[in-house]
Amino acid sequence: MIAAPSHHRRTRRATPARRAAAWLAALVSGAAGAGCLSVPEGPKPECQSTDDCDRGHGEVCEENVCWGNPPAGTFAAVLSPPSSRHDLVSREIPQVIIPDFGWMGDLALEAPVQLSGKVVAACLTPQLPCDPTPITATVTVARRSQFQGGPGFKAVVFNVAAGDTFSIPVPRTRVNDDLYTVTILPDSTQKVGVRSAAEQVPPRRMQVAVTDNTSAAPIQLGSPGLPVIRGALTDSLGRGLAGYRVSALGRWDPAAPAIEVSTVAYTDAQGAYAVTLSDELASPVELVARPTGPAGMAAPIAPVIHVSNIDATQSSQHDVTQPSNLGTPVQLDLVIEGVNSGGAITGVSGATVTVTGTQTSGLTSFTMSDDQVVADASGRVTLHLLNGDGIAGDYRLSITPPAGSSQGVVFDQKLPSLVGLVRYAPPPMRLATRVTLSGRVLDSDQKPLANVAVTARPSLRFLWTLEPEPQAFVAAIPAATARTFNDGVFVLSVDLAVPNVAQSWSDYDLLIEPPTGSGAPTVRSEFPLPRASALDAATVPDITLPDAAHVHGRITGPDGKSVENAELKLYRVSTQLALCSEVAHAPASCPIPAQLLSRNTSDSEGTVRLVLPRP
Repeated sequence: MIAAPSHHRRTRRATPARRAAAWLAALVSGAAGAGCLSVPEGPKPECQSTDDCDRGHGEVCEENVCWGNPPAGTFAAVLSPPSSRHDLVSREIPQVIIPDFGWMGDLALEAPVQLSGKVVAACLTPQLPCDPTPITATVTVARRSQFQGGPGFKAVVFNVAAGDTFSIPVPRTRVNDDLYTVTILPDSTQKVGVRSAAEQVPPRRMQVAVTDNTSAAPIQLGSPGLPVIRGALTDSLGRGLAGYRVSALGRWDPAAPAIEVSTVAYTDAQGAYAVTLSDELASPVELVARPTGPAGMAAPIAPVIHVSNIDATQSSQHDVTQPSNLGTPVQLDLVIEGVNSGGAITGVSGATVTVTGTQTSGLTSFTMSDDQVVADASGRVTLHLLNGDGIAGDYRLSITPPAGSSQGVVFDQKLPSLVGLVRYAPPPMRLATRVTLSGRVLDSDQKPLANVAVTARPSLRFLWTLEPEPQAFVAAIPAATARTFNDGVFVLSVDLAVPNVAQSWSDYDLLIEPPTGSGAPTVRSEFPLPRASALDAATVPDITLPDAAHVHGRITGPDGKSVENAELKLYRVSTQLALCSEVAHAPASCPIPAQLLSRNTSDSEGTVRLVLPRP
């Protein structure tokens, strides 16, 4: 339960829901007194003078609102210009000071500087005459946040055509700012001139400071001497596996997710391939080969080949022979069903179904998987796998119902053996029913609030107790969201636990977002589900929104002029990182996100008004 301390409550403070009516009453009161307009007497404005506010906590009266007395904490902000203002760029403010009287002053947007260039393939044989070849590529510019847990900066220009110049507006790099990371991914389907697959250019990452507009100079991808991974993929009889798409996954930053960091090759009739790695990679990389079909045709039913722990700093040879015991195709027909709110058994439409099996030998593995979204109301889905004894007894099933479904997830459930089968249709699979989570949202005067968005997401503490694989699965489950009724009541369906994961009782963070203009603050509340294996429903104690603190400021351009329709997002920055040492599987970088407290856009005078929660 969230409630405001009693010393912040004042009987003269109008509730957030009545403030709009109070302003309207003040506006028309003169006309009503003259007999021109008759309206019922509405609630009084929150204040007529500063004496009506909490002067002991620094509040002042303006616009019939008591401004100030903000909550304690460390605050940061992100300013974003309106989409029509191309002369401005977003800006992070690592520290925002909010005085007791609630006026944040002028918050200035910046003029951008342009990061420009052209992407070309480098000449790989310097001793021969060569003009760098323009290539098509996607360019991403990113910079980590300037405050703990903030969103940072990121801009992407997709598929810059060969020969075209890209130009990306970014905030100017100032003293002590982090460098920008520029990642360039060439079109992996593009052939560069008459180069062989081994000579195609790999992605490139650069770190740059952008202190002024850059020239559209060519940015070269590839260079002589980069490491090359070569080899051949063959079946158990030594025949080449043609048409496999081969690339390497790796990272420049050890803490970042793995992405493609090499050229892309397609195996020839002998199964031969060669891919060139990017430079400055954090070793090692993983070679991944996926079966593909001719243009416009489905890929053959065959495993994905993985070769792990490859040194990214030197060239190497990796020949792979596919085992003979993976079998031939088998069709798996599943029906996914559940019990609906009326007690009837129905098909689960829209659920994502994935089946995966892996055979591993040393650093090489062969993974057979298929996934499909259940598209019809009957809950039927057809998957295509392999039936050999080297893999068919090791298939695992995962199911994620769509957002809002009352049916629960399935994770890593073992399937019956498919050895030797050509088609298999097991009995319908019935999903467990999710826990019905209900509660009530009240304003600071204990009155129900309607139309409040309530979103339940797994808490960070819960997620970081899980191993990486179930952690990723749970994080990808669509969040449950509902709005409160007129009586303030909300009802959500959430998963009690993660099947096949020990001690995975779910804890949820509830994000409470009152409608814009209500005057009520946005808050978060953590709710651990009761530890009961047969739990059908759980009730959240009444969530009483705290008293609102009103703060404001003015958004300007670098010239000091007001900017209309600019957005301000105000964050509370977490300074307590103890969680990272209290759970078993926190990421090494401990990315505890800053809490978004409030957001709003500026009016015609550049003024932006925010509502913050008091403790």
